[in-house]
Parts: sequence; structure tokens; C-alpha cells
Amino acid sequence: MPKASATPDALLSPAVSFEPLFTLSTLFAQNALRLQQLQLDACMAWQRSLAATGQELFDEWACRFAGGAPIDG
Repeated sequence: MPKASATPDALLSPAVSFEPLFTLSTLFAQNALRLQQLQLDACMAWQRSLAATGQELFDEWACRFAGGAPIDG
């Protein structure tokens, strides 16, 4: 039976470091979250513009056909 010359601690070489991989994955995740935040901000701005347009159209309709100025809430 051959002797086991390598101990488990010797197999884990200090030259192998996973820190650059962790840094890269962290940076990727941060950039992905930043991109998602920008997309959500753009979507919310679009939603606000649609809401303002809808409110303006309702106000014009209320003034013309409902017989008075609309009450904004």
C-alpha cells in the first residue's frame, strides 16, 4: 500500500486564492443591481408621465362634459 505523502492541508495551496473570483462576482452583482435600479427608475418615470397624461385628459373631459372644474385629490 503506498504511503500518503500529501496531507489534506498540503493540498490546499496558499497560491490558489478565490478572492479575485469573489471580487469579480461581487462587482458583477453590484452592476446588475445598478442596471435594474436604472430600469425601474425609467419605468416609474414612464408610469408617472402616463398618469399625468391621464389626469390631464380627465380634467379636460370634466371641464367640458361634466359641467365644472375637476376636484384634484
